[in-house]
Amino acid sequence: MFKTKIISFYNMQSGGKMVKEEIPFSEKLIKKYVGDGEIEFVNYMPRSKSGARDLEIKAIYDDGTRKIIVLHDYAVNITGKEVEVRPFNGKDERNAEIYRLYTEENLSQVFLANFFGISQPAVSLIVKDIKNK
Repeated sequence: MFKTKIISFYNMQSGGKMVKEEIPFSEKLIKKYVGDGEIEFVNYMPRSKSGARDLEIKAIYDDGTRKIIVLHDYAVNITGKEVEVRPFNGKDERNAEIYRLYTEENLSQVFLANFFGISQPAVSLIVKDIKNK
């Protein structure tokens, strides 16, 4: 598959440092799913929990809304979808939503930390605490 070099439009995080990296998704495909949104954060996982290569995208739109878009590369085809973030009030409901997004939508802890503005270790503790209840 054609690899797109990501230069400045998409940023990848690795070990807390912003790095340039090649990902196996074309800009055209990414733009198809993001539409007129602006990409704020991207997390590329060469091997996700599902076994596919995943690209998790946090996008913001002119009306101030944010969306999560995930692309899955299963080798024979690439699929994409918008992941619904359910409304929440307060810390407990937020933590329940983080747990749901992690377990049901298979989003990474790194991506969830960025999306919710908390640290990855905090996401890990949230998942562990809810799992042990």
